[in-house]
Amino acid sequence: MLNIKTISVGVLEVSCYLVWEPESGEGLVIDPGDDAAAVIEAIRADGVKPAAVFLTHAHVDHIRGVPGIVNHFNIPVILHAGDHGLYHSPNNALLPWIPAAEKLPEPGEMPAFSHLPAPRIIHTPGHTQGGVCLYFPTENILFTGDTLFAGSIGRTDFPGGDAEQLIQSIHIQLLTLPDSTIVYPGHGLSTTIGDEKAANPFI
Repeated sequence: MLNIKTISVGVLEVSCYLVWEPESGEGLVIDPGDDAAAVIEAIRADGVKPAAVFLTHAHVDHIRGVPGIVNHFNIPVILHAGDHGLYHSPNNALLPWIPAAEKLPEPGEMPAFSHLPAPRIIHTPGHTQGGVCLYFPTENILFTGDTLFAGSIGRTDFPGGDAEQLIQSIHIQLLTLPDSTIVYPGHGLSTTIGDEKAANPFI
């Protein structure tokens, strides 16, 4: 069973996740939106050996901690090609609260894992065009970023958002997963696919 730690980062309280295989420590950092020093301290405290930073999408509140972590551990950052333009855009900011991220490393490729179970990257455009979810089928866990929340879904009123596309992504790609799948969203509490199918008013 994988270990999972949630670290709330930034003014919008993004859920940054550490997920790792407990014996080897091999793992991933998911959506380090800010507070790189706090994330690095948590990585050290739990003995995690991060192989990569994984981004569910490129909105500024999910990426500001990337440079500090990538440079500290000398690891790649993984991002869907559909969000590369957004990732580097100087307009990718929520002023005056969150300025654009600076000195972002170029996205790379997902490394091969020796101990971490192989995840599946699920493209779920709609919140952004390069939005993805990260699914560990052997563990029955799903990291959804801002695609799906407990009782809600991602906003689509930002540039690149598409409400119809997001709903389609959720129905085709996510609601077809087992009902028992545990969902770890980019903000807020965890849930399950079954609970969202039964009670989420947006889907």
